[in-house]
Amino acid sequence: MDQKDEIKQRVDIVELVQEYVPLKSAGGGSFNGLCPFHTEKTPSFHVSRDKQFWHCFGCNEGGDCFSFLMRIEGMDFPEALRHLGQKVGIEVKRFDSTQTNERQRLLAVNALAEKFFRVVLKESIAAGPVRDYAASRGLTPELQEYFGLGFAPDSWDTLALFLRKRGYSDSDGERAGLLLRRKQGTGMIDRFRNRLLIPLRDQHGNTVGFTGRIFPSPTSYPPDRTRGSSVVRAGGQATSLQDLGPKYMNSPETGVYRKGALLYGLDVAKQAIRQSEKVIIVEGNLDVIASHKAGVKNVVASSGTALTNEQLQLLKRYTQTLIFSFDSDAAGFKAAHRGIAMACDMDFDVRVAVLPKEAGKDPDEAVQKDPSLWQKAVEKTVPIMQYYIEKAAEGRNLSSVEDKRTISVFLLPELARIKNVVEREHWLQTVADLLQTNLVELRKAVLALMVPSHQNQGKSVLNTRSVQPEKISKEEQAAQLLFGLYFQVPSLRENLKDHLSALLPETSSTARLYKEIPVEYHQKDFPLFERFYAFLETHPEREQLLPLLQSIGLQAENAVGELSQTEVKALERQLIDILIASDILRRRQRLLADLRLAERRGDTEAVQQLMRAYQNLKS
Repeated sequence: MDQKDEIKQRVDIVELVQEYVPLKSAGGGSFNGLCPFHTEKTPSFHVSRDKQFWHCFGCNEGGDCFSFLMRIEGMDFPEALRHLGQKVGIEVKRFDSTQTNERQRLLAVNALAEKFFRVVLKESIAAGPVRDYAASRGLTPELQEYFGLGFAPDSWDTLALFLRKRGYSDSDGERAGLLLRRKQGTGMIDRFRNRLLIPLRDQHGNTVGFTGRIFPSPTSYPPDRTRGSSVVRAGGQATSLQDLGPKYMNSPETGVYRKGALLYGLDVAKQAIRQSEKVIIVEGNLDVIASHKAGVKNVVASSGTALTNEQLQLLKRYTQTLIFSFDSDAAGFKAAHRGIAMACDMDFDVRVAVLPKEAGKDPDEAVQKDPSLWQKAVEKTVPIMQYYIEKAAEGRNLSSVEDKRTISVFLLPELARIKNVVEREHWLQTVADLLQTNLVELRKAVLALMVPSHQNQGKSVLNTRSVQPEKISKEEQAAQLLFGLYFQVPSLRENLKDHLSALLPETSSTARLYKEIPVEYHQKDFPLFERFYAFLETHPEREQLLPLLQSIGLQAENAVGELSQTEVKALERQLIDILIASDILRRRQRLLADLRLAERRGDTEAVQQLMRAYQNLKS
């Protein structure tokens, strides 16, 4: 058994898909939910635990655990193989493409750097004050371990030397965003120096970069005895090598890290988001860590910037409800406002968790003071429009025309974003009452700001498509379901074999699929579906045949479900009767066509023969 088959055998595809799509049992080992690959309101997406594959009857997409991960995460096959191998404890060593090799090497460098920084934080004498600082912020050893916190020593090239000893080149460290070229001379220096480091992980838990918080220069403890722990500046004065740059420093964008694609904390929040059916969005990484300390785990950080379309699409896999928490400063709200507008356009249910004034400026401060302050805030949220109205009116004189105009300039575009007419009318009435303005005139102003629907055609921010299931005839439906019973109920195979050969419409795709079954597979106790599926994976027409097989298999699984043996036999008889009736009708139509041709030719003998055949068939 090769690695692919071994991994596929160990992966539970239902559990895998449920990481992205809420599923409900449909009986018989089948589950269904809303398709993540196209817009729909009625579930047409099915997953079979027995057959270990998924299929959507709406957009006709389908496949196994690998194809699902590749489709939803944008992975190539080697990446999907390695990711699922890690899930089930199988090490995958070979990677086929140069791109995949590069990605794996950068991930390996970042993972090693994380281990290095963690050891420095735990064991270095120089990191003593950093450990004290972490403790003062409520960052317990357990939280530090869980989130992988570390410390970059106050040294020019400690990490660079360490990576070389472990077999990585300076170029590897530079491409991973960990090392910088010296401005003068040759060689590399460490990017992060004298900083508390927080690993940045993608949704799979891979470390792709770091955020470093600057730390005061050591004064009351011995310096780290590493090479180059100080520098002599002009005048001969030795000083610390702490970075004099920003308070927080992020890794640069690399082959594995793109700021606009990553949400901090998502790797450890996915389960809680799915269970609670909502995600809380905070600004800082430490807010996420503090939230976990308070037991609120469905939380991610936007890192103080506006959410991107890519990040919102990522969140839409897990939930439709976003809860924002802003820092008390205006900058935090301004940064989040652009992302909120995009989220509203994407039909998210957007709400706000409002911290009481005594809680401090952010969730981190609130948890340090009293975890219940944060817990209560996220339990009692308000709709985004209510928050906007309260925010706009805050500190304003509602009897002043100027202040009313300022409020309306902010609120009217937000009202225009609301697509649901009932919800929009509710908030229109609220704003009209607030501003003491005529509701009809206010409604006209809002409607004037709304983009006509025809201008939005083809411009879906979700990059999804509304797909209607392809219409198929009653005969073809019966043919597919009868063929499905051939797979699903081995005891029926002997009887069905002759019927399928005789009754499947010659031009149908179902007949085409049936003819591809190898002769030796037609045995009563043969694991027909699994073997035929594997057979088709290497077939020249696999792109056309495999989706049909998946669809037929799931239809039968859903149809049989909890049926008794007697009910299954009755279903079989009903489907056979439909196909027989369709076959007779088709033959009668063919005879009528031949009859018309014979009459035009003046072939009396042929006409008489065809008339007798038609009457016999009709009776």
